[in-house]
Amino acid sequence: MSKDQNSKKERFSQPEKKSKAPLIGGMIILGVAIIAGSFFLTGNNKSDSDRFATATVGQTVDYSGPTPLQQVKVGPVKAENGKVVISTLSELKDKKFIYTQYQAGGKALPLTALVRPDGSVVVAVSICEPCNSDSFRIEGDIIVCNACNTKWELDSFKGIGGGCTDYPPDLLVYTQNGDKLEVDQAVLDAWKPRV
Repeated sequence: MSKDQNSKKERFSQPEKKSKAPLIGGMIILGVAIIAGSFFLTGNNKSDSDRFATATVGQTVDYSGPTPLQQVKVGPVKAENGKVVISTLSELKDKKFIYTQYQAGGKALPLTALVRPDGSVVVAVSICEPCNSDSFRIEGDIIVCNACNTKWELDSFKGIGGGCTDYPPDLLVYTQNGDKLEVDQAVLDAWKPRV
């Protein structure tokens, strides 16, 4: 047997040395996936309603008075350049809880904006859809439908009692433009009841 044939034979008869690169790469990918998953499952402490509250009036609000706070009616709103100004931060700092209507195409969509106890602002469609009421009140740390008396937590809009708990006022994504709180006109034009 030639020297060349012996070296070939040794190469094939020796156990093959495997690269550890795929194992290390796989462990890195698994580690990144675990970290990303934990962020989305536990690291993001915001409640679902917090993602709708992007503005703040800069102070906390105490609603624990002896009488409920009713919505303050303000004039109707219309679209301008694809945006609808629901309210201003200065108006909400003063009134805390407003009711308005978006009017377009012969229809009126009731809207509300309110300051939660932590000072954050939410904007929503002002309808309790199952009972079709469009007015609410705040009692302490809850929001209550004026027609059916269904109650939701004011900080999370989670239902706590009544017949319509699965349908709190439908929270809307808005942007803050200076003092103005704006909702895209397309969102309001496309809004449909959930029931």
